[in-house]
Amino acid sequence: MAATEKIIAAGAVVTRMGASGTEYLLIHRGYRSDWTFPKGKVDPGEHVLTAAIREVREETGYAIELGVPLPTQTYKVEGKLKDSHYWIGKLLSGDFVPNDEVDEIAWLPFELAKAKLTYEHDLEVLTAAANAIPTVAFAILRHTQSVKRVEWLISTDGLSEVDASRPLTAVGRMQANSLVGALAAFGIAEIHSSDSRRCRDTVGPYATARSLAVTLEKTVSEERHKDNPEKAMARVGELAGIAQPVVLCTHRPVLPTVMDALSSIFTVAEETKKTFDPALTPGSLIVYHRDVKDLKHIVAVERYLH
Repeated sequence: MAATEKIIAAGAVVTRMGASGTEYLLIHRGYRSDWTFPKGKVDPGEHVLTAAIREVREETGYAIELGVPLPTQTYKVEGKLKDSHYWIGKLLSGDFVPNDEVDEIAWLPFELAKAKLTYEHDLEVLTAAANAIPTVAFAILRHTQSVKRVEWLISTDGLSEVDASRPLTAVGRMQANSLVGALAAFGIAEIHSSDSRRCRDTVGPYATARSLAVTLEKTVSEERHKDNPEKAMARVGELAGIAQPVVLCTHRPVLPTVMDALSSIFTVAEETKKTFDPALTPGSLIVYHRDVKDLKHIVAVERYLH
């Protein structure tokens, strides 16, 4: 690692309901004699969302899903800058077993957790977690890298197949596999995709991993969108109202229409120029965290660019 390269870590503030209200999970690391939140370094090539889920599981034994992002903490470790990314974590299952990294855990209400934390920078994260609103994800995904249109047209297959049959490249297939953990992190339960092969193959690995069906959306294919963008916009509006965590996979030329539809539906707590920016590279993901009590209200937005 270069001397100036940042250390990237990911973790979560995991919560559960206790006898007197919300409790927060703290871990004790015997080798550091500290109390903090579960987190760890992102492995090379690993998606930061996947890393957050993995680290919590490895350190505590708990399976979780992620909610809204919490403040990233930047500090120095052995002379190097470290970014620790956190999310609110919803407890799903599991049991703690002491291990090489964590010898003890504690589930504590806010005030006791605040008093027990070793590091001052963790207090900002805890406070943000205490103020976090329950959300459900709505994700927009541009298909991963596909064979270029010109290359496909002059290939043997391209001479007899329509553009919608254009496949992913080897890199695109790797990108699709890397998205499995990222989509799983938010508990995506419904998969909607353009019926073009490159979109179907982008969400295919996740669908297989979770045994989920893929609902094909012809209106958000390049061809159908070109003929009737209004129909595509209307369909996006319908999908945005689904109460389950949803992902929609589509194409670069369709994304401006998708974003126009969402910007006309959603209200955003803190809107920026990037909130509805359609400029996504292949395999990039936008996650809109919708308030569970008002699916039209966006609490937070995350952009993950490949």
